[in-house]
Amino acid sequence: MTTQSEYPQPPLSLTKGLGPALAHDDPARLIGSSLFAADRDFPQLTLNGPAIAHNIEAMMGYVRDRGVSIAPHGKTAMSPQLAQQQLDAGAWGITAATPFQLRVYRAAGMPRLLLANQLVEPGAIAWIRGELAADPDFECLVYADSTAGLDLLADPAAADADRPLSVLLEAGNPGGRTGARDEAALRALAEHAARTPGIRVVGIATYEGTLGGDTPEESAARVVAFAENLGEIVGRLEEAQLVPADCTVSIGGSAYFDAAVDGLISAGIAAHRILLRSGAYLTHDDGFYSRLTPLARGNAAAPALRPAITVWAPVLSIPEPGLAIVLCGRRDVGFDQGMPVVHGSRGRDGSDPRPFSGTITQLADQHAFIQFDPSGDAPRVGDLVELGISHPCTTLDRWGLVPLVDDEARIVDLIRMHFA
Repeated sequence: MTTQSEYPQPPLSLTKGLGPALAHDDPARLIGSSLFAADRDFPQLTLNGPAIAHNIEAMMGYVRDRGVSIAPHGKTAMSPQLAQQQLDAGAWGITAATPFQLRVYRAAGMPRLLLANQLVEPGAIAWIRGELAADPDFECLVYADSTAGLDLLADPAAADADRPLSVLLEAGNPGGRTGARDEAALRALAEHAARTPGIRVVGIATYEGTLGGDTPEESAARVVAFAENLGEIVGRLEEAQLVPADCTVSIGGSAYFDAAVDGLISAGIAAHRILLRSGAYLTHDDGFYSRLTPLARGNAAAPALRPAITVWAPVLSIPEPGLAIVLCGRRDVGFDQGMPVVHGSRGRDGSDPRPFSGTITQLADQHAFIQFDPSGDAPRVGDLVELGISHPCTTLDRWGLVPLVDDEARIVDLIRMHFA
């Protein structure tokens, strides 16, 4: 039987989308070329470089104005290239959701990481302890929300070591994700942490994105109240000397981070103690986040973000008036928070942009069904349709090597996504 290690590595020419253009296994040959050159496959996801640079600048401006810090969530794009761009702009560090993601960013040399999740795997715990021991400048924060979880992190041999694991005690809400559900549980967790060898508590963390509400405004109000309550609990834990004075408080998804900051500050948490983890701001979108982010809710002081993701898909068929079938399906775009939106169409060579509008009503594995008004502008078979997406996290993970393009659709870089 042939083992996996005996198979040859697939050539770059088998990369989804860009494949034919990579026949010489030299990605640098693509830099400066048009996205629409003849030797490209579609569908193809692209990231707009100017929009990403704008979003980073806008978010870092907001963070500086509020006096808080940010460790952007790296799960959105799983790209060390884009993570480094955020670090260069002033981010405190990078957040990950799994030990695998931590290893990707650590392998890229990231000096500060935050695991916004419970750390329970023995191998991952040992790996982090090894990284801390090997590099005195490396910082890594992890979560714990139960005494059982703290016991897994314990290391009696490391009780007097210089590099204990830095732990954020996680607070949650009923019906939410992970996190101690109330103040009594959080207090018991802090008391147990004080008796756990090989760790040190450095703060409290939470996630407000599961609170929900009937409207974005109601959700924002619930986030403010939740953050205010958490800030008051943190104050009481500090008074009881169960967490360090002036400890870190980490909060903030990509939709209601402004409300989270407002609530904590209202409860007396100084801004310099707040560490946001918002990540989807990097690429933004044309759906879920465009409806929910602070600016859309009327917060004029919030960052004005631009959608940076486009999926280009060829028209395969117009089998009946008002229906176009394009080569883009569930294998190419996310649909958990809404269907992609149609921005227009153009010829296969990028010429003749047309104001085609339509609505995606259905996605199959490899096809999108676009309903349009047959009396208006219609696409032609072979044209490329420009699609915006909703919720970047579940679209980016369908791609591996993604062109970063300028506003004229010239390729300026290739971004590697490490999702598998």
